[in-house]
Amino acid sequence: MVIGLGCGGPATAQGATMTAEDIGTFFDQHASREMKKSDVAGAAIVVVKDGEVLFARGYGHADVGLGTPVSPGDTLFRMASLSKLVTYTAVSQLVEQGKIDLDADLARYLDFPIPATFAQPITMRHLMTHTAGFEDTVENRWVKPEKLTTLRDYLVRQMPKRLFVPGTVPAYSSYGTTLAGYIVERVSGESFATYTGRHIFAPLGMRHSSFAQPLPPDLAPLLSKGYAVKTGPARPFDTAQITPAAALSSTAMDMARFMLAHLGEPTAAGPPLLKPAALAQMHTVQFRHHPAGPGIALGFYEMDEVAQRLIGHTGDIPGFHSVIYLLPEQRLGLFIVQNTEANPGMRELLLKSFAERYLPPPSPAAAPPHQAVSDESEQMQGSYRTTRRFESSPLSLPFLLLDQNIVRVVKPGTLVIDTVRGSNGKPVEWHEVESGVWQSAANPLRRRYILKNAQGDWEMSSNRDPMQIMQKVSWHQHKLVMLSILVLSIATVLLSVLAWPLSVVLRMRSGPTAVLSPALLKIRNHLRLSGLLALLPWVLYGGILLAYLNDSLFVASPTCAILLRVVQALAWLAVGGTVIAFRTVWLGWRNREASLLSRLHSVLLALACLGTMAMASQGSFLMWNGRY
Repeated sequence: MVIGLGCGGPATAQGATMTAEDIGTFFDQHASREMKKSDVAGAAIVVVKDGEVLFARGYGHADVGLGTPVSPGDTLFRMASLSKLVTYTAVSQLVEQGKIDLDADLARYLDFPIPATFAQPITMRHLMTHTAGFEDTVENRWVKPEKLTTLRDYLVRQMPKRLFVPGTVPAYSSYGTTLAGYIVERVSGESFATYTGRHIFAPLGMRHSSFAQPLPPDLAPLLSKGYAVKTGPARPFDTAQITPAAALSSTAMDMARFMLAHLGEPTAAGPPLLKPAALAQMHTVQFRHHPAGPGIALGFYEMDEVAQRLIGHTGDIPGFHSVIYLLPEQRLGLFIVQNTEANPGMRELLLKSFAERYLPPPSPAAAPPHQAVSDESEQMQGSYRTTRRFESSPLSLPFLLLDQNIVRVVKPGTLVIDTVRGSNGKPVEWHEVESGVWQSAANPLRRRYILKNAQGDWEMSSNRDPMQIMQKVSWHQHKLVMLSILVLSIATVLLSVLAWPLSVVLRMRSGPTAVLSPALLKIRNHLRLSGLLALLPWVLYGGILLAYLNDSLFVASPTCAILLRVVQALAWLAVGGTVIAFRTVWLGWRNREASLLSRLHSVLLALACLGTMAMASQGSFLMWNGRY
């Protein structure tokens, strides 16, 4: 996961003076350039400083077809996961009132049980720091408007598996935030949308903000279209069942008011949204995986993008990308939103350029020393996968195969990570500068990897994303091992299946052939059946993946849910086919009429069927459950 960094404008030792005019000139140049380069249809940017909105401007179009320009005060955007900050602000209000205890068992506030997988209960602090330990799930996360149900119905029906002991491992969870939103409903006695409207949006004067789906009639015409690229068609409105985690629609100016509230400014109604102690608690790190890495506060998390301490959150759904950056010590906030999927990294590019111009740059750092510190380099080597993952559904397989980072030590004190490459296409070398902390000589300030031995289990994290870490997998889950088995097995079965109709055509062209005995005919038919059964679940699964590549929200649809369960049913039939294949091997080697070539082919096909079933098992095709 590499984020490119652009070149900003000129900077002095103290940084350029922030004025509305200078910032306007700066963003007119940089935002317009990035939007044109990446085919972004529209964007809005707001800067707040010292208690006021210093800059607010829209760029491009909210509706390309109609030519509607983006207005920072009137154009609504889908805020995606920035919704979580509003949700956890609501939670903090109730904590401040003594109605929620951050460290109490959630069972105190819920009217349904959470499976007691571990002795430690899940608390609100765990939800707010994404350390509750939930497996990731997508089923029914996005629904048709008429299928939108209550938070409780969704939470009960889609209860995820608990993978980690609470408070030990960060694993980003939209389910966890939705659970927090339901607790807001339970404790306040108001619906989530009503509570946020009355206690957050109204006091702040956020008149163009709503969690309602569909939007109210007065706001719906103001909503920007969402695009894959500027020149493509607009997306339909995606309805989020995970309302507290993803459903917020708002304007850039309303988000400016929200940022000012989090910087401690009074609300439009007078008193601040949260008292200073509650604000400080929300912005203070509550969980840190490693002392050298960024931490997670209550809803916010630290971002190692600039030299100063920066907290914030990003939001991403098809058609929209957004971000809030807060520098509380500077009384500074930056909000960026775009209505196009293309180039989500534009946010970081603009922040980096902004920081180079307006924030005091750090002193040049010396390149890290090329020396070994740890004596555990060999044990660090291997493949690592993220803690934000599917584990008990068929959706786990592509992430298990493709979303792994291979760590390799090239010499004492130096390692490479296969997915992190420089502009020359070669893996970047990372040098150990202290025990477990690795930096690149090319960019020592901004990027670090941290590897640590957690009671025998190796974990890797980056200073770019504290909301998840990577865990070392066992040898049989290494992506190269799994990909090799899967590709060779499916190729063998596929070639065998394709060879049978081809052989029929060749025999028809070559004239009459010897009639097979009933025993040999039975063996041949059994091999054909086992091959077809082994192949069917993978053909359907491949179609699901192609649909996902065309629309990432497809995996959350009811259609995908049905197809995945068909895949699981076919996988169990394929298990039967594998048994048939091995029985056929036994029959073939007992039958003296069978040629050596046909016997060897039956062995190869049986092993290939076994290989596909081994990968189906790794991908949870054979683990039947009620949700994914």
